[in-house]
Amino acid sequence: SGGLGAMGFGFPAALGAKFARPDKQVLALVGDGGFQMTMQDLITAVEHRLSLPIFILNNGALGMVRQWQSFFYRGRFSSSILRNPDFAKLGDAYGARGIRVERPEEVEGALRTALATEGVPCVVDILCDPEENCLPMIPSGQSVAEMILDD
Repeated sequence: SGGLGAMGFGFPAALGAKFARPDKQVLALVGDGGFQMTMQDLITAVEHRLSLPIFILNNGALGMVRQWQSFFYRGRFSSSILRNPDFAKLGDAYGARGIRVERPEEVEGALRTALATEGVPCVVDILCDPEENCLPMIPSGQSVAEMILDD
């Protein structure tokens, strides 16, 4: 989120938006670490039969933390690598629809299926490269002039 405070907020915010505007298309786009903070709210979406697609970008890490550790701590990783469940199976266990995306060419079909799913949330677990960085990035305490643009 680049310090915007979205971690742990994206899914609950989408849930609230869907309750507020049930007639509108709402979706959640979250990271795996952020989803783990509030995934128990999935039962609320299931119990209320909300048509809510939840797309989880699953890189197996707290991505921004891992990136900072890679850039500024010479790859000394501490508490940033996650051991995630299979989020699609977790969705199924809650009574939602679960889809697992393992290759880029599967994304479009999963997107269409999730958006067309009615009466239950749809958890789409999108496996991502854990080494992919989120750029541009401004180092802590630096100005925009110090922005990191590439690896």
